[in-house]
Amino acid sequence: MELIKGRTIPEVWLKAAQYVDGCPHHEDFDVFLHVSEPTVLEAEDRSIYEIVDGFLKQHGAYSIHTVAETIFPLDEYMRGGPEAVFETYPPRIKAIHAVRDDKNWGTYAYRLLRQKDRDGTIYNPLKDMVAKIRNHGKYTASFELGMGHPLEEDIPIYEGGTDRRRLYGGPCLSHLSIKVHDGAIRLNATYRSHYYVRRLFGNLVGLGRLLYFLASETGLAIGGLTINSTYAKIDRGDGGSCGGHWTKRDVDDLIARCARVHEIQEQEDA
Repeated sequence: MELIKGRTIPEVWLKAAQYVDGCPHHEDFDVFLHVSEPTVLEAEDRSIYEIVDGFLKQHGAYSIHTVAETIFPLDEYMRGGPEAVFETYPPRIKAIHAVRDDKNWGTYAYRLLRQKDRDGTIYNPLKDMVAKIRNHGKYTASFELGMGHPLEEDIPIYEGGTDRRRLYGGPCLSHLSIKVHDGAIRLNATYRSHYYVRRLFGNLVGLGRLLYFLASETGLAIGGLTINSTYAKIDRGDGGSCGGHWTKRDVDDLIARCARVHEIQEQEDA
């Protein structure tokens, strides 16, 4: 178990990868990551982003952007605003999933936008959440001066109807918790299993984009991003449907290259 904190996503990814890589068998349980400014990218951060992204592409894995889009479709948002996310994206991604061999891959964003109520009615959890946060915003002053508790809302990603039958291959992101406090939106994500090379960087970026969307649509500030990797692993070998193939030596070289960028920036700042 470990708590790893930092300002930006690349900084936290590097610290997390170094920590888990140094654990016995290159794995650990309940690794908590906290990013205080999850949408900020300084020059050093961009360099680390490009190194990791280039590594993934070179080794046949999904890019950081591709993984991030499975959590929140930023491309759709930039093209058509919130309605494109709420109404255009779900049928489009559903059609893509229909022709994939692995129909379960990349369904996180869809599950944020389409779930069934107890009576079978389809509803949009993300759209409902935006409305709830906006309504809460009307009472921010009295709420903060009164009870002083944050607004809380949760979106379960795990679907027992389908996911409980899988021993492996189910969604790794299982739960999202959103809180509004002091005029900012905070996000906490729970992962049941987490690949720190193939997935972590893109997951962090995607969750940061989701925070950006929520803040933009509600007029609130972007708060912190926290992740609980209930099982964290430095993955290598053949990723199968997850994509990519690399050795432990390749991973060590990747981490070392990113660490050098970080060290050079620290020396320049000193």
